[in-house]
Amino acid sequence: MTDLSNAHHAPDRVQGHVLHIVGDLTEAVFGFMGPATETLARAGYQQTVVMLDQPSHRHLQGRFRKGIHLVTVPCEPRSRRHWLTLARVVQQQIGQQAFSAVHLHGFLPWALGTRMGRLLPRETRVYYSPHGSRTLGLLRPLQIALGGLMSLAGVRQPEVIASSLSDAQRLKGLVAATIQTAETPVDERFFQAVRHEARRPLLVSGDPEGNPRSVELFCRLAVLLSAAELGLSFNWYGPTDELTAARLKAANVGGFSIHETAELVSRLSAGWIFMAASETEEFPVMLSWAMALGLPCVAADTPHHRDLIRDGATGLLYRSEEEALAQVSRLIDDPALREKLGQAARQQVRERLSPARLDQAILGAYAGAPGLDATPPRVTPAEQSPA
Repeated sequence: MTDLSNAHHAPDRVQGHVLHIVGDLTEAVFGFMGPATETLARAGYQQTVVMLDQPSHRHLQGRFRKGIHLVTVPCEPRSRRHWLTLARVVQQQIGQQAFSAVHLHGFLPWALGTRMGRLLPRETRVYYSPHGSRTLGLLRPLQIALGGLMSLAGVRQPEVIASSLSDAQRLKGLVAATIQTAETPVDERFFQAVRHEARRPLLVSGDPEGNPRSVELFCRLAVLLSAAELGLSFNWYGPTDELTAARLKAANVGGFSIHETAELVSRLSAGWIFMAASETEEFPVMLSWAMALGLPCVAADTPHHRDLIRDGATGLLYRSEEEALAQVSRLIDDPALREKLGQAARQQVRERLSPARLDQAILGAYAGAPGLDATPPRVTPAEQSPA
């Protein structure tokens, strides 16, 4: 166990002490946690984060605000014993500290934290954010059964703070608690960037997790688009291992592993079109970044992508490879449409996913007040099909 405390940066006025319990700190999870913990820190909350120490995501730990007490538990790749260690560490923290709130990030932390809820004083509030956990779909009956057993055992059910509209929708009927939504925000640097399209038509994509399936789908589309003789070049942004690098090279796709936001903003800004080909169960952070930059986006028709894109108004969705090729070809030939969709996307994301909006939503949830209504505006038939 590693203790990464920076207690000398604690706030002057303490509102309470929050314990965050995290399994795998992915980019999507940190996309919510980073800004949320910043908001709580500025409001005067002390915070402790207990998490698994995944080497591939260790760079994210350094992005937490100074003053937040980080406790990491080493992972054992071929064993699940680290979950038992995590449970012991959480129990120790609960025994040593007086927490005003416990926030559970992900399904297994939910199962762990709600079970340990009986160790907490009655006035301690418990929150749950699934962050796109695939158990919401694949293991729905299991979560219902666990929730029922915990209710019979007298264990409190946590309040839900969903970090995406898709999560909120899938949780309906699954939990008895009121579901509040505090959507994952976008860094201000994406909104402030000025775009300059590359001289040659450039299709960009990426996945901050480097998901092999996402790479495979984009490479396949790149090969098909190359055959269409549109004169396109292709760039991929995200972690790459040896196999991924070979796959990108074979498809004639440039691969860039970037961790610095400023460089990513610069490189994405040169794109003509952003392609979201992933089938992720988590919030599509790269798509939200591209929309905030004002990039016209073409995305696979999935629940999380539909949460962000209003088809024909703030981006284009596709349901087959043939439709994807047609949408890209359409945008390459129509610079006015690229500009129109890009600006509409930027405006929508600014309205929904600004850091200020998260501030209000998360503080409202922690204060016990109803969260902001994050439902996207209704689209009129005229907006569905741009000129």
